[in-house]
Amino acid sequence: MSDGEPDLGEAVDYILAERPKLAEDDVWAVLVELQQPPDPGTDDLALQLLMQTRPGVDARIAKVILREWRAYVSLATEPDWDDED
Repeated sequence: MSDGEPDLGEAVDYILAERPKLAEDDVWAVLVELQQPPDPGTDDLALQLLMQTRPGVDARIAKVILREWRAYVSLATEPDWDDED
């Protein structure tokens, strides 16, 4: 991780480990397009953007990815997440 920001590659790995039936391309599409999980209450806006720019990603799948992404960020920002510190 750099600058305290969770790494997208690590986030993809986490999400796929938690939800192995998700397509890796869909997970990457959501994370690359949005760059960070949307703020609470803005999922609808984020999904609208996603559906315009990545119409191949199903909205229901994108919602699952957003939930798992938030879980990853929550874990990644805990002080004990990275043993290297």
